[in-house]
Amino acid sequence: MALHPRESRYGRREFLGRSAAGVVGLSSLSTLLAACGGGDGEGGDLQLASPSSPVTQPLFDDNPAIESGLDPEAGPLLLYNWEDYMNAAIIPIAQEALGVEIRETTFTNEEQALAALSSGEVQYDVWFPTSQRIPVAVAAQFIQPLNHDYLPNLEANIWPQLADPYYDRGSRYSVPYVLYTTGIGYRIDLVDAADVEGQSDPWDIFWNPKYTGQMGFLDSFTDTVALALLRNGVADPSLATEAELVAAGDALVEALELTEIQYSIDGSYSGIPEGRFGIHHAWSGDLVNSAYYWPDNVDLGTARYLWPAKSEGSTVKGPISSDTMAVLKGSERPVLAHMFLNFMLDEANALTNFEYLGYQPPQNNLSAEYLISEGWAADYLEPALVVPEDFELDTAWVQGPLDAETETLWSDQWTRFTSGG
Repeated sequence: MALHPRESRYGRREFLGRSAAGVVGLSSLSTLLAACGGGDGEGGDLQLASPSSPVTQPLFDDNPAIESGLDPEAGPLLLYNWEDYMNAAIIPIAQEALGVEIRETTFTNEEQALAALSSGEVQYDVWFPTSQRIPVAVAAQFIQPLNHDYLPNLEANIWPQLADPYYDRGSRYSVPYVLYTTGIGYRIDLVDAADVEGQSDPWDIFWNPKYTGQMGFLDSFTDTVALALLRNGVADPSLATEAELVAAGDALVEALELTEIQYSIDGSYSGIPEGRFGIHHAWSGDLVNSAYYWPDNVDLGTARYLWPAKSEGSTVKGPISSDTMAVLKGSERPVLAHMFLNFMLDEANALTNFEYLGYQPPQNNLSAEYLISEGWAADYLEPALVVPEDFELDTAWVQGPLDAETETLWSDQWTRFTSGG
């Protein structure tokens, strides 16, 4: 696998959930629905889901799936994706395979994307929403139902639990793009591994004064408030009470006072390699991809990742989630868009994309063992690789959408922390 330099990683992971002002809260749904003409009747019903309460998203008479057997349209095919969230090498490969020009427009947060889509002033064919926003996109009728006759790679190649996900049973509106866990990245030359590994509550490391000035939380209110809730033993953060959320806010402020903890987005993939952090709250894909950022004189073999859901001796949960691809309602090239989704669900193309992102596609044949044995991921970062069974673990918290009131409570606690208590 050839490594490549990357000048910027700012984009999808920098802006996802950074603050209450940086995401579309579910409280904005009524505005979005009204803008799309879906504010009454079934179209206005938001179908929130969880692994214990899966949802088959509704169909609407004025938003049908395309018919089978149609010829693909002429290009160009227009993609609407997070900034820096696709291997640029995929575009020419897809253009040759599909025989059309492909143009990618990027956005930096879902507020920007949803506002653009609701305005009706932009026209794209394929969009890349997070799985947490699929219910919003369906209710607002931003995306159209999929015709699986054009998507043979979905059933053939994709993990069953993500080919039929809890948030969109039957993959009516979306197909999976990549997946990841959220855990702890660290360097064993800067941190005593025994302070992280084998602990009953690995999240406690962020409250350890021994590492004052060396640690960072993710600059993401959903992820960091969830960390504090999980550290406090809350089984399902999405159902946390107001009292539990206040206690989580108290804990974050305590960490700030005890360890002078910072918060950043680049801390796990570049801050750890550069030695700016010894420990950082991390998305698994960023640890896999951190290989691109290690200075030549530093041993990248000192990198480690721990997901509390699978750490020996751990009694607390760890988050796991996924991102998706969808065809936008009103696409002028819906057949071609379906063909592009099927192209991205091809094993070889998914692997090419993984080489750049470090975030796994849920491909049946691209197992953790394969990725390590073939040199696509380092063996010492095996805990950062996801396997299908991870979604079924009792110790895994599968992240989902929050209702409007709960999301506000979460952002309030984040504001307490970032303002210093």
